[in-house]
Amino acid sequence: MERQGAVAFSGGVDSALVAAATQRALGHRAVACTVVSELTTGRDLLRASEAAAAIGIRHIELPVSALAVAGVRRNQSDRCYHCKQLVFRTIQEAVGDSALLLDGTNDEDDPARPGMKAALEFGVFSGLKKSGLRKADVRRLAREIGLPNWDAHSESCLATRVREGQELSVEILTGIEAMESRLDEFGVHTARVRIDNLVATVEFEPQYSEIMETNRDNIVAQARRLGLRSCLFKEWRG
Repeated sequence: MERQGAVAFSGGVDSALVAAATQRALGHRAVACTVVSELTTGRDLLRASEAAAAIGIRHIELPVSALAVAGVRRNQSDRCYHCKQLVFRTIQEAVGDSALLLDGTNDEDDPARPGMKAALEFGVFSGLKKSGLRKADVRRLAREIGLPNWDAHSESCLATRVREGQELSVEILTGIEAMESRLDEFGVHTARVRIDNLVATVEFEPQYSEIMETNRDNIVAQARRLGLRSCLFKEWRG
């Protein structure tokens, strides 16, 4: 029986390049697997679906509850380890133990990240890292083979917006997604809404300063409707 290749697929440029390479190497035996949980935004899911369609790889969505895992919900320094365990276990259960699991870790990613431990435990093959490819290399190759997301901003799950040690909840995560989606509608496409107890800090790149100033009152009002005490604004460079 021919071995299947299953890519942990977020739809970002790293996993997209891996998915494209896997599709070219394995054809119908390649599958892109997107694990969907409370930490996944609607925009993330759309991005993954569009990227998979552009690549031409079979794409499956695997729904789980990340908040049902105590190690994720507690949101301590090892949260990413427990989350990646859930991701790889879910994919493995969906495609079978014999499938080769792949991910988009590149050579620039911090080897001390907790999620790396989970990848080792599940025998995940990180081809970009094995090849010594850094982010700039990944973007260059993605552009050369015509991937539409070659220059897309890097994204991260909703849990990264919440202060470490503050327990995650559906209410907090959906509130963050609602605010970031609203900012996206205003034309601010790379904003981060970070929550520390009842205070939201909206981080945005300098080119969006005018839009942010125009819509400041609307953003503050939305934060208050979500039950947050206050809303701060901070420029950042992505």
